[in-house]
Amino acid sequence: MKIKDFLFSTAVAGLAVLSLIAGSCQKDNIDPSDSESLKWAEKSAQGLISNDKREREILFVSRRDGNDEIYAMNADGSNIVRLTNNAVPDGRATWSASGQHLAFASGVVGSRDIFVMNANGQGLLNLTNTTADEEWPEWSPTGNRIIFSSDRDANPVSKHEIYSMDLDGDQLIRLSNRTQDDRWPTWSPDGRKIAFQSDLGVTFGRTDIFVMNADGSGVTQLTNSPAFDQMPTWSPDGTKIAFMSARDGNPEIYVMNADGTGQIRLTNYPGMDARPSWSRKGDFIVFTSTRDFAVNTSINQEIYKMDGDGDNPVRLTFNTVYDDYPVIK
Repeated sequence: MKIKDFLFSTAVAGLAVLSLIAGSCQKDNIDPSDSESLKWAEKSAQGLISNDKREREILFVSRRDGNDEIYAMNADGSNIVRLTNNAVPDGRATWSASGQHLAFASGVVGSRDIFVMNANGQGLLNLTNTTADEEWPEWSPTGNRIIFSSDRDANPVSKHEIYSMDLDGDQLIRLSNRTQDDRWPTWSPDGRKIAFQSDLGVTFGRTDIFVMNADGSGVTQLTNSPAFDQMPTWSPDGTKIAFMSARDGNPEIYVMNADGTGQIRLTNYPGMDARPSWSRKGDFIVFTSTRDFAVNTSINQEIYKMDGDGDNPVRLTFNTVYDDYPVIK
């Protein structure tokens, strides 16, 4: 059931709804004249959206309970809570602009859907519900749209393109239309640009980082290395992009200017350092790593954080199975 269907089917007295909406608008500084903000207020009035503000800042995926599930924890690794409990794997989750809601992909690889839920794990809704494979959702900086990758248009088979949709899963817009495999989209802080990775349609395992305008125009290649460059994340001021690269023999985390210049290696450890996520305050980057285990193993991936320049790495999780895909507010 989509959000608008939920609202339509729920019987609530008109005056009561208006009163609740007004209260929600005032509490959350929502402009009632803005349709998207009003839509969020309506959802909150129906009890679908929680205003529970938690101090947990980092989302991650873990198999510690036998299946890939989404967890949240404080920035120091404490206060871990499990948010999902499904028979199928749940993938990387991202925060909404307010930090009160999550978007994530769930399902068997090849047939995943995009879901949203409250930050406390409640109010789960399937936004896409297709037979296609949809993954890597991320909220717009204003919180009114979600970008994701999908192979729904089979161009060609199994190749993903970048799409955006509204919070009901409607108003779908295809942003990329290429023969290459485009994935891992991420909005710039001002919402004007989208960075993503693409395989260039060439050698297996070769990917580079690209950027385009928010409407899909002006696609520009930022990296050009002989190995894969993947998983971009913007700094909160929009001037830099961190990413993972295997150009020096094993996956490490790099940073570059938003125009692709000044590429610098931040980590230098045996094993894998991957999947960076820049905090919105810009004070540190969280990432996954196998640095404390055998070289090149993917069994015991753990979550770490470090300063934006790569200094002061700190391990946050400790498990016999992997913790992965960290995303920080």
